[in-house]
Amino acid sequence: MIRGFYASRSGVLGQQDSMNVIANNFANINTNGFKTQHAAFASLIYAKVQGGAGVTVDTGHGVKVQNTATNFSQGGLAETTVPTDMAIIGEGFFAATAGEDGDVYYSRAGDFKYSVDGDTKFLTDAMGGYVLDEGGSPIELAAEEEIRPEQVGVFVFPNRHGLEFVGNNRLVATEVSGEAEAAEGATVKAGFLERSNAEVSYEMVKMIEASKAFAFNARVLQTIDEMEGVGNQLRQ
Repeated sequence: MIRGFYASRSGVLGQQDSMNVIANNFANINTNGFKTQHAAFASLIYAKVQGGAGVTVDTGHGVKVQNTATNFSQGGLAETTVPTDMAIIGEGFFAATAGEDGDVYYSRAGDFKYSVDGDTKFLTDAMGGYVLDEGGSPIELAAEEEIRPEQVGVFVFPNRHGLEFVGNNRLVATEVSGEAEAAEGATVKAGFLERSNAEVSYEMVKMIEASKAFAFNARVLQTIDEMEGVGNQLRQ
């Protein structure tokens, strides 16, 4: 009975985590360059229990969220005609610095702007970070100069699924992802933005599935609790 209590509890917690991921996808349906995520589940260790007539039965201990996988499929392109708006066709990420320590962040969002300093202007991202060229340096332009797509750096990773989300639609490299490398032959289109790859219909179906699974596990948890209460009364 106790085993069933903890198994159903793990199901409730796992589905709650899944709902949080889906809710984040919904919240970023209109975020440029956003890539959806989904929770991947794994069964906890099984135990062998002796049943009747010498039969051995495998019983589980519930589930857990093993990891949160990212869907890096291409989002749709929206034409803006704004020269500083950029979209990557295919794989790769834009890079920009952030903060005084100069940490580098990566994103598919290309809604860039100019930041003017005297006779020099820099290309910056939506958070105010300096956009980098393929050599990893901030892009500097003369006051009258306009940005060209080939000036914007595009970077790839040995394992992009190892990148870590740190908020504001930005990712950072990890030991699992490997170091960033300049993408060869990357295509960048000016005057376009890549939209989020989240689809309302798909996310709605996943939300219904997760909510039903949450309710089922919660009901099992309640039933086991009631059975334990009955058992305790009978012992008194």
